[in-house]
Amino acid sequence: MSKCNTVQKSLILLFCILTFSLLSLVITSPIYSQSADELENIIQQKEEELNKQKTYLSDIEKRIKEIGSSNYTLTEQVNLLNAEISKLQTEIDKRNSEIEEKLRIIDEKQKLLSRKKDSLDLVSAQLYMQSRYNDGQFLFSFSSLNDMLKTLFVKKSAINILKGDIEKITGEFANLVELKKSLEDEKVQLDKEKKELDQSYALVSAEKKRVQSELNAQIAEKSKVKRTINGISMDLSNMQYQLLLSRQGGTYVNPDSVPSGGDYWGSLDGFKDAPSGSFAVYSIGAYTHRNGMSQWGAKARAERGENYESILRAYYLNINFATEATDGIQITVKFCDKVGGVTKCDVCPNERYVTYNFENDYLYRLGEMPESWTLEALKAQAVAARTYALNATNYGRNNPVRGDECGQAIGNQKLGRWKEAVDSTRGITMQRNGAVFSSQYAAINGGYIDKSDNLIGWDTTDKTGDDPNWISRAWDTLSETGRVGTYYWFYKTWYRSGYSVGTGVSSSSCNRTPWLNQAEMADIINAFQVGKSKNWSDSRIIPLRDACHPRPSDNPNTYNPYSHQEMRSLAPKPVSKVYSVVVKNSNGWTSEVIFQTDVGMISMSGKEFKTAYNLRAPGNLRIPQGSGSDAFWHFEIRMK
Repeated sequence: MSKCNTVQKSLILLFCILTFSLLSLVITSPIYSQSADELENIIQQKEEELNKQKTYLSDIEKRIKEIGSSNYTLTEQVNLLNAEISKLQTEIDKRNSEIEEKLRIIDEKQKLLSRKKDSLDLVSAQLYMQSRYNDGQFLFSFSSLNDMLKTLFVKKSAINILKGDIEKITGEFANLVELKKSLEDEKVQLDKEKKELDQSYALVSAEKKRVQSELNAQIAEKSKVKRTINGISMDLSNMQYQLLLSRQGGTYVNPDSVPSGGDYWGSLDGFKDAPSGSFAVYSIGAYTHRNGMSQWGAKARAERGENYESILRAYYLNINFATEATDGIQITVKFCDKVGGVTKCDVCPNERYVTYNFENDYLYRLGEMPESWTLEALKAQAVAARTYALNATNYGRNNPVRGDECGQAIGNQKLGRWKEAVDSTRGITMQRNGAVFSSQYAAINGGYIDKSDNLIGWDTTDKTGDDPNWISRAWDTLSETGRVGTYYWFYKTWYRSGYSVGTGVSSSSCNRTPWLNQAEMADIINAFQVGKSKNWSDSRIIPLRDACHPRPSDNPNTYNPYSHQEMRSLAPKPVSKVYSVVVKNSNGWTSEVIFQTDVGMISMSGKEFKTAYNLRAPGNLRIPQGSGSDAFWHFEIRMK
């Protein structure tokens, strides 16, 4: 067997042992039940499924290790084979060159033999012809006897020499013919070996591609299974959480009903990547006062056929519509600089004032709703905005109105569908008791509206809530636009300053994930105990130093937060470990949060948790649900 055949067999054998079969994934959808017994059965099934997937992941990791356990990588093995092929190719080329040289010598000897035979035939023919003369003629043809003898000797000698050469060449020729055949056979064998080498290289290269593809598939499958495990772990955590709630009287939100998109990390989808034992605090409704029209709710209602009057009556109680003479009104707008890149409604740095014609300029400039939205929603917005501005400025006679989100945001004039909505509702306002009023509105309300003169309650299709699937019926979440835009704010972990939304973790989120680890959640509970005991007056209950702290407005020389250890030492019941959490929500409010810890059960009100969380949570983590008289607290805490 040739050298290349040995290489070929060993390498092909090496690659052939790298094959395996993939298991099929079985992913079940989460099931939600109100029965504790059923929940326990579901939890057991989830645990079995989780263990099965973990075993599968272990098998995949073992297989990946086997594929990569050779002393040489696939690329190194192919490179070694290339070197071996190159070495053998050099030997083949050398042997081919030697064979070609020997064949050339054989051809030259063949030509020499042919020339010798021709010469011998010529001399022999001459002697033969001369022997046919009569002896006299032959003898007398020479001038002397000496010349005759000399001629005869020379020709005879020539014949003998030629015969000797021919005999020698003939003997060599017999050997050369054998050699030529041997060399030609060797050349055929070398060509065969070269072809086998080429085939070996092609096979090994193909095997490399196949095994590399298989390895890539394994790595991809590993990632897929890890996400499946994360998803099952999250489902299991949800089931266990729901079981706790069913026993302790809390409420639960089906994660399948929660809006997603926009900010991956702040959503439930992002929480799947959190390690076990993590906590995420999800605000239900965020930058809102829960009073008046939901802009996304208006969009959803308009898409389902409601006109602007029906939309407005759904969001403002006890109203009438009136058409007023508003064409000649002039309105003054106050503009303010931002503070640290954030709009502050209680201060106005570098204030500036501009006066506009109310109907034909100011209203055309409003940027509160995209022009691409349904016309009836735009009309509802135009009437609400007109009513709000006339009330805020007393028809332009008194106070100016802010030109940002603290009042109504304005920019350049619009000449498209928004202008059409303003013109088609020109002069129309909403009134209560014969007068315009503060017709507040917000992007979303979190499914609940509860201000005293606008106590609407649940803003859902059936006006009910507090069940696991109520979010899927909230008007805030029912727009046909899809899960993109502002309304994913409905249910979100807030970990950024302002409204900014990006992809992944960025500098605006203090270079951290939006969930808490065990130590951080234990620290929040300890901060609650310390803060409550001091009536929330301790200035050291602030976030630890990180990429966001101290903030620009803080003095870094005096920024002195408690460490985790110091906070724990001050707490009446110092917490180091949190085992579970239950949140009780009712009628759009969080009433109680209960933690099971290493020092027993610790309970606090929703307001108390919000206060402790907003004071002490790291980074920009917070529950941004209003302030002052507009403050509320409606949130969930999920533990993985």
